[in-house]
Amino acid sequence: MATTADLDGPNGPNTHDSDHDPDHDPHAFVAQMSKKSFFARVTMPLFVDNYAIKVCEHCILHAFRKTLSESELEDSERHPLWKTPPMEATLNLASLFSLFYCRYQRAAPFLFRQLREEVYEIDEDKYQQEFTQHLQPISGLGFSGSKFFYSANKNYIVKSIGRRFEYSFFYGQLLHPLTDYVQENPGALLSEITDALYSFEHRLGAYLGTSPSHFIVMRNVLVGLDKEKGCKKWDLKPPNFFEPTRDLVPDPMKSEAAKSGLADELDEQIVLTRKQKAQLMFLLERDTEFLMKMETIDYSLLLGRYPIDLVENIPQPESFITGVRSGDGKWVYKMCVLDFFWNVTHLHPKIIQVAGMALPEQTVTTQPYRYREEFLKMMEDYIDVVDE
Repeated sequence: MATTADLDGPNGPNTHDSDHDPDHDPHAFVAQMSKKSFFARVTMPLFVDNYAIKVCEHCILHAFRKTLSESELEDSERHPLWKTPPMEATLNLASLFSLFYCRYQRAAPFLFRQLREEVYEIDEDKYQQEFTQHLQPISGLGFSGSKFFYSANKNYIVKSIGRRFEYSFFYGQLLHPLTDYVQENPGALLSEITDALYSFEHRLGAYLGTSPSHFIVMRNVLVGLDKEKGCKKWDLKPPNFFEPTRDLVPDPMKSEAAKSGLADELDEQIVLTRKQKAQLMFLLERDTEFLMKMETIDYSLLLGRYPIDLVENIPQPESFITGVRSGDGKWVYKMCVLDFFWNVTHLHPKIIQVAGMALPEQTVTTQPYRYREEFLKMMEDYIDVVDE
């Protein structure tokens, strides 16, 4: 059931022109709903397709409206906007009873802008433009329950972080060390997180799970991947661990969409030259050492393979993030390491670890050094070396 808070948040959608076309203005749908009667607002979610998604989209894009001035960016690094937000719950009556509306703020906006410009070499104007148009919902990415959106041109993915232990680890332990790491280690294969949105307000929707309170924005390394044109992708985790969702759930109970979100086993080899393999393994050893020190497990390698004829220009110098030509010249590979928020020191992972003792060792019950060993062994096994 919707509430007035879903439609009339502070500085919210009711300030927009309701005559805008919803097909072109991502805020127009919510603006139009805000003009409806209270009864219409309450019943609208029952009759409007994708109501919750549309409200969520509006709230995400609303957080991107405030830009950072050059004078603000020159401020001291002690400025609070360089730092992660305090994880303290706040009360706002305007959104307390909202099921879908959420007032997101950008976490550490100065820090992320510095990463975008100085490390990831992202054009700031083009980046901001991605979030002035409709987002595109993505479905079928597995069992996690996260919400996913593409940005306007599919260059970025917006992913919800719904589990408290994950966003607590991200804000409280990971973000600043991760920033230092990618600044000091060019070419890192860790997923490029370009923004984070948060809300610590008490909300009915947060307690009932109808709308997320946290999102991260990541660069989409597999832009242009089209299976109908011969492209393939894999989400690779060490296959030697026991996986309950893979090994216990009968196939008839898994939809094809859900299956596609499970970790894959590579059904063909990665073909590299000896030099390329040495470079890739060096980067993976370095990155996974950092993740081991951060005490994380359950991360995976996202791999995309494109026919060489489909890629017009491979950025130079070649990198495994933006694309490398395969050793036999037939393919272009793109990849990154992602989903590294499962930290074994938090309460929920500890409970899972204890509860899983009755089962064989799993990706979410093992230790960081063991996971790293199996991850690197997997990559060694998946690579075939050809003569240059």
